[in-house]
Amino acid sequence: MRDQPREGRATQAARRPGRPVGADGDKTRARIVAVALDTFARRGLLGTSVRDIAQRARIRVSTLYHYFPSKESLYTEVQEHVHARVRALVVEALGRSGDLRTATREVVGVIFDFFLQHRAFLQLGYRSTLDGDARTTSDKRVSDRWLGLVEGTLGPAKARGEVKSIDPVHFMLTVDALVHWHILNDAIYQQHLGRGLDDPEVAAETREHVIRVALRTLGLD
Repeated sequence: MRDQPREGRATQAARRPGRPVGADGDKTRARIVAVALDTFARRGLLGTSVRDIAQRARIRVSTLYHYFPSKESLYTEVQEHVHARVRALVVEALGRSGDLRTATREVVGVIFDFFLQHRAFLQLGYRSTLDGDARTTSDKRVSDRWLGLVEGTLGPAKARGEVKSIDPVHFMLTVDALVHWHILNDAIYQQHLGRGLDDPEVAAETREHVIRVALRTLGLD
């Protein structure tokens, strides 16, 4: 076998292990996050191993570690990815709304639509709650950002006496619980109505019910 050209050997020696760059690296990273989201949603943080994710993403464990130094850092990335998408939708809805009643209707509606369309994202939040002690510092950071948004939206209206005096934490958790619980209990709709949330009419009625409860909570019904 002929020796490699000296130039080729030098180039090869100059390469070091590390995070791939460019389009292929970005695609691999995105695939890891997508697979991790689905796996964490089904098994939770404690029930998922790095090997599970690597096998499903069709990469070596060592390759995954080039992108994420630990399972917890990947979990944080997944959480940030989900909440960034939801937050962008909420901020956009607030921007196109005038009064608080319209804004509340818009925001609760887009949150419901998003999680109805992306069930794995909803399951991830539910699994995170069930894991309890397995929560990472990213969970509180995400929660604090959402609380700040709620306080910034409701605070001025509350000061003007336009809404009921309600703790923003209670309101945030009320909306979150309504959306999650109704969508997660699709089987109950199937049992009692013979149709689930895949039926546009049932989905629209459920969406409107959740919005009305949120408005009533604020005294805006």
